[in-house]
Amino acid sequence: MNLFALLGVLLSFPVRSSARIDWAFAADFHQRVLQDKNPGFGVNEPFIPSPEHILPEKKPFVIDEKVNYYEHFFNGSRNGEYRRSSCPAINALANRGYINRSGRNVSYTELAHAVRRVWNFGDDNDDLVQYVVNCPAAPTRNDRAVGDNVNINMALFESLLSFSKDGVTFTLEDLAEHHHLRHNQSKADNPHFVFGNQGAICSLAQYTNMVGVLGRKGKHGWTTLYVDDVKTFYLDEDIPKTYERREMAHYSPESNAFVDRMTHHVGYAIQRPFPEGD
Repeated sequence: MNLFALLGVLLSFPVRSSARIDWAFAADFHQRVLQDKNPGFGVNEPFIPSPEHILPEKKPFVIDEKVNYYEHFFNGSRNGEYRRSSCPAINALANRGYINRSGRNVSYTELAHAVRRVWNFGDDNDDLVQYVVNCPAAPTRNDRAVGDNVNINMALFESLLSFSKDGVTFTLEDLAEHHHLRHNQSKADNPHFVFGNQGAICSLAQYTNMVGVLGRKGKHGWTTLYVDDVKTFYLDEDIPKTYERREMAHYSPESNAFVDRMTHHVGYAIQRPFPEGD
């Protein structure tokens, strides 16, 4: 995002009072700058604060059920016509018709637009990773070298649920402990297991992105992750009924902060910058 362009707009005004800033003009100008630099590509709409609405929140996401009705298809449904990925967030988009319901012939640009429209995933974040690969030690999928890495492994899913200490919500620490288990399982079972800093971030991001996007107000703050929402997300591969879309996109710095908190909890640290060859 071209934050310098936005700052230039704001600083060009005599900022004696926030009421004197033309917020609508600033938002429109910033969006045009983004579109000019990324023609035809899905970019996140900027959150522009106003005197009445200073901090970004989460708002209930309204689904047009006539257009984006829910149909749950599995990988290989209709004699192989329908395809699904290892990522439930992408599968939910297909089940709701935000991308091709068959899961076939979906371009990266189409996926990017849908991801931003529904999940408001940051345009600097790694949706390309989810589009191309399945990271090792995933929460509910086997490693590719171990077996089926596309469809959910129910034993792994039940294991994930068991790490909720209150049975209602997940903390980042709950998820860190589950990931630590998955890391050790993959290390033991996958003969091609490689887990450098980039592999660790890729794997951990599958947890942190879920917290950042699906989390909502609750006992753990504004990004409280609820067990019921996780069940809907993984089992139904649908958008939870209580889903609230972020006003500010989930950018990689926030995800990385969650990653660092998780790794710290289990006694590990991501090396930044990455060592040569990692």
